Amino acid sequence: MPANLTPEAKAKWQEAQAAKNLKERLQAFQEFHSLIPKHKGNERLRAQIKTKIAQLKQEVITQRGKRAGGRTAWIVERVGSAQVVLYGPTNAGRSSLLCKLTNAQPQVTSYSFATQHPVPGMLQFEDVQFQLVELPAPLFGSEGKYELQSEAADLIRSCDGLILVVDATRDPYDQTRFLVSSLNDIRVSTIRTRSSVEIIPEKGSGEIRIATTGANEKYSAEQVRELLHSYGIRNALVRIYGEVSIDDVEDAILENVTVYKPTLVIVNKTDLERNVQEMYEPYSELHLPVLYTSCLTGQGLSEIGHTLFRTLEIVRVYTKEPNEVKPSEHPFVVKAGTTVRDLARLIHTDLAERYRYSRIWGSTSKFPGERVGPDHVLGDQDIVEIHTG
Repeated sequence: MPANLTPEAKAKWQEAQAAKNLKERLQAFQEFHSLIPKHKGNERLRAQIKTKIAQLKQEVITQRGKRAGGRTAWIVERVGSAQVVLYGPTNAGRSSLLCKLTNAQPQVTSYSFATQHPVPGMLQFEDVQFQLVELPAPLFGSEGKYELQSEAADLIRSCDGLILVVDATRDPYDQTRFLVSSLNDIRVSTIRTRSSVEIIPEKGSGEIRIATTGANEKYSAEQVRELLHSYGIRNALVRIYGEVSIDDVEDAILENVTVYKPTLVIVNKTDLERNVQEMYEPYSELHLPVLYTSCLTGQGLSEIGHTLFRTLEIVRVYTKEPNEVKPSEHPFVVKAGTTVRDLARLIHTDLAERYRYSRIWGSTSKFPGERVGPDHVLGDQDIVEIHTG
């Protein structure tokens, strides 16, 4: 059932999303909650906003005395091919991993909760750069579960993937289960659902780009753009997987939907635990890829880039100008399932509109330089030559 929000409610949602001052954000969400129509179809949305209000109230209490606008320390500008969040309990070795894998210099200490704000760093894998962002460790609450700050939840919901870092010496499987449970609490799933909608804000594109995987006749691209425009969203990539409705798109705008995040588990500190490989079997129940690492000995660190690349389900595509011999040095890194039309649109709208045909070299071509149409699905390390008319 659609939310049927009034223009006033949609405007208040925009105000809440844009607010950088914690108290202003709280007030805007309280006013938005009061404007949500009270019908059965909105029960989940009202409950979600009520939970968010409770979280914000708690943060106002804990941050009392700090300068207003401190939330800006949680804003991490996206760079590289994908943004991946390192999430795990305190003393699991998140900072040590970030030091070993990237150019970042987080504070590595022997005491708990040393990381207070997100710390980014760049992981180079072949010709792809992953932005790794270490989150502060969650608190272990009175109800026996990890509790996330709302800023941390926002980062997790907007990132491209997750690395759960757990300690091999402290029952890593239980730690992983607690982490997955805390993600479920903020409507993030580590298992792909049959359908999903993801809305990723973009800077300066001036358009709503829509990437669809699977046939869908329940909405038109224009309906999606009009809906996003009604919420003040002018620059975004909308990823739609499986069969969804326009109401599902609205739920995604309102964060009233469970989002899927490709997830890798890293069991760290294996140098301190001899029987760590015996812990592998239980992980099959979670259906998550697992790596065993040690920042001290270097075990498993070289496998992280490749495993992350596979887990994120992305491919590299190189472009080539007609009549040129060599393709571009730097690839476009796109989701598996991306078509030539999607790539042309990503490069420039005019290129997609003037598109005639393409030639392909690589794993998806029947022979080098095969001529293909706009619906051809691209594979990793394909070379594409786009012709326009």
